[in-house]
Amino acid sequence: MVNSFQHFQAFIGRVNPHHNFGLVIRNPKLLLAIAGRIISSVVRRIHVPQLHIGLIRLDVEQSHHARDVLRLTIGTDVEVFDDAGQIASAMIESIDAKEIMLRVESMMQGLVKQRSLIVAAAVPKGDRADWMVEKLSELGVDRFIPLAAQRSVVLPAGKNKIERWTRLAVESAKQSRRVGVMQIAELTAMSDAIASVTGAGWYLSTRADASPIHQAMEQAEKPPTLTLFIGPEGGWTDEEIAEFDKAKLIGVGLTKTILRIETAAIAAAAVIMCNG
Repeated sequence: MVNSFQHFQAFIGRVNPHHNFGLVIRNPKLLLAIAGRIISSVVRRIHVPQLHIGLIRLDVEQSHHARDVLRLTIGTDVEVFDDAGQIASAMIESIDAKEIMLRVESMMQGLVKQRSLIVAAAVPKGDRADWMVEKLSELGVDRFIPLAAQRSVVLPAGKNKIERWTRLAVESAKQSRRVGVMQIAELTAMSDAIASVTGAGWYLSTRADASPIHQAMEQAEKPPTLTLFIGPEGGWTDEEIAEFDKAKLIGVGLTKTILRIETAAIAAAAVIMCNG
């Protein structure tokens, strides 16, 4: 950020101090010049599955993005991160038409997360599901489990949807500079998802006796892992609520209104992540 601000100052320093700065900002060419200087000074972030010191070969997709989209060149310094949350500083060693080689020079201290959040949610229709996955990743959610609830309408099967959501998780991790990459699970039955809970488990509830989520955050101890269940827009069935109660999961409320799946998932995840 310091370098970006210095570039900005250097550019503005060439403008007459008595000039109407508002007119300068409205000039498209000058805006492009400012943006170019700032963007070029930002250290680019590249994803690899697993980090280690030494040479790392980027896969075809990451090589294409670095070479043809970011226009990175030999000798460019980059930040590299992996699925587990490790971070390293690296330099582009070589570039050819098929691949890019990075030289990882040193590992860096990443952020330490106080809590791991898993979101198990019914899947909304169409592009709304992609948007939900992207935003959950940006918020720092560790794992997304697509739920097959009794009233689920969308039941994505096969590898295509999982691969697409994984790509979205990787790209949003680059942009948001979060720790690691959000894992994407396969479509999971409710009973299996409940059985997989380790640590604390909550489910969003519209019942009158549900604890408001902010109060639950204040009253409960902070477990190392929290699994949050988000139901379909038709709501949980009585059988599913009985399963939650049997497993001693806690029902929490978010608002007095009925929310769409993606709205509920993102809003609840934001509240939890904001509170550590």
